[in-house]
Amino acid sequence: MTGSWRLFLLCSLLLDAGCNAAEFEVLVPASVMTLSGSCVTVPCSFILRDGFDAWLKPECGKYWYKILYQPISSTTFRGDLTAYNCTTTFNNVHEDNVQYYFRIQCDGSGLKYHFYENPVTIGIKGLPDAPRLTPPKEPVVEGTPVELGCSAPSYCDTHPPTVTWTPALGLNTQLQQNDTVTSTLTFNASHLHHGNNVSCTAAYYIPSGNKTVTSTRYQLSISYAPRNTSAVGSPCLPAREGGCLNLTCTSHANPAVSEFTWYRIHGEHILKIGTGSSLSIQLWNANNVFFCEVRNDFGTEKSNVYKIDFQTPPRILPSSSCSRIAAWVRCSCYSVGRPSPSLEWWLDGKLVLGSEDVSVSQVNLENATLRSSLTMRAPAGLTALTCHSSNAAGNTSQELPVPHLDTQPNLTGLTSEQLPWIAATAVLAACLLFATVCAVRAWKMATRTRLGSDGLLNKAPPNQGNSKVFFKSGEDIYANIDTLMNTVGPRRDPVGAGEEAAGLGEGAVGLGEGAVGLGEGAVGLGEGADCDVLYTTVKWKKKS
Repeated sequence: MTGSWRLFLLCSLLLDAGCNAAEFEVLVPASVMTLSGSCVTVPCSFILRDGFDAWLKPECGKYWYKILYQPISSTTFRGDLTAYNCTTTFNNVHEDNVQYYFRIQCDGSGLKYHFYENPVTIGIKGLPDAPRLTPPKEPVVEGTPVELGCSAPSYCDTHPPTVTWTPALGLNTQLQQNDTVTSTLTFNASHLHHGNNVSCTAAYYIPSGNKTVTSTRYQLSISYAPRNTSAVGSPCLPAREGGCLNLTCTSHANPAVSEFTWYRIHGEHILKIGTGSSLSIQLWNANNVFFCEVRNDFGTEKSNVYKIDFQTPPRILPSSSCSRIAAWVRCSCYSVGRPSPSLEWWLDGKLVLGSEDVSVSQVNLENATLRSSLTMRAPAGLTALTCHSSNAAGNTSQELPVPHLDTQPNLTGLTSEQLPWIAATAVLAACLLFATVCAVRAWKMATRTRLGSDGLLNKAPPNQGNSKVFFKSGEDIYANIDTLMNTVGPRRDPVGAGEEAAGLGEGAVGLGEGAVGLGEGAVGLGEGADCDVLYTTVKWKKKS
């Protein structure tokens, strides 16, 4: 559609506007800016006077002038004349605040016109405008995606700027629209990002080889629950029972921690002891273990466990003592305290050290207890040794008495009246031992005969034929004696007959019913018997 027709249609729509015939006119911005040595594109459109549209051809000349009739050559025409578009790029611009105007010239026709009424002014910028950074629309919470935008002006569309992010936290995408380059950075928010600066940098590459850089910085704000919570203490030195302890709880959070709570661990129990980032308490005992818990709008966290090294001065235990064996003295000293104490031995104001006649040793026991043992040859007149104990919380000493030599039990201290009694006691013990051995032997011999209880053993002399064993009571049992040996010859009286036999007497220990008894009438050794040993083989059977 020609310019005249466009003007006609516009006037038809605006009948009351008083439209006149079309005239030559160019539409350009009053001014544009670029960097020195760079390029700049000037948007341009024009209108022809009525009757000149027919001569407008693509091959018509299009020129830009600084002054009348002096065209410049460092331009690139990018428009379409037949569409009344005269957009042009000015290359390698070095002059500041210079006016340029457009001329159209169609040879062989009357269409030749300078549009000097509306020139465009091109200016030079010393530095490019800083990029514009667009922050997130809503508060950023840890773990959610974050999107940052950065827009930088493009003075020369053939050489747009390159936009970069520092640090490169995530994905970077870049888009060019008209005279603006936009870059978008996307990443997942972390508490580590909070408070960090992110820079958007636009780098402009000049065709002549120079480079110009500009940037914009933005500080990230990430909301997150408390992290890196720590509990520390500052005791009133030295740290001892009844002393004070100043506790401090620190944590990183955004927004800041709104609530601090302190706890004491006592065995299996957890006790709440106070609130606030700082707390002063009194120490109870050695079990002083603490931690704090913090809270903000996004969560809670517990701190590490803080345990204070509780200090108590040393205390020498009552079990410490000394003993004497002849000319030697042995002492043991026990001390308990926190930290574990040290022990020393003193005699007459001098420190006792190990030597040929002195042995000193130490052993660490449970519950911060130390034991020191001393063995030494007792000097003349020794009555006591001093045990000295110390640690960082204090020191103490205790004198341990050494028993006098005359008070120690020993054989050399026996009196003359005590010796006969000791000798008599020894003789009586020997007799009892001998009698016990004899009784055991007699019991063993009686057991071998296997005679019944209450039985009386009688035998005929060897020359009277078969001898028999006769029992006076109980079930009658008979046994043939196959062999009877008497090493001393024949006897007139039965073995064991008579009350004068050497037995163990009435009421002696019996071996049960049917066993050989050692009571009255038991097998014994008659008076005048030449031998107390009887060898025989017996076969037993019940009476039929």
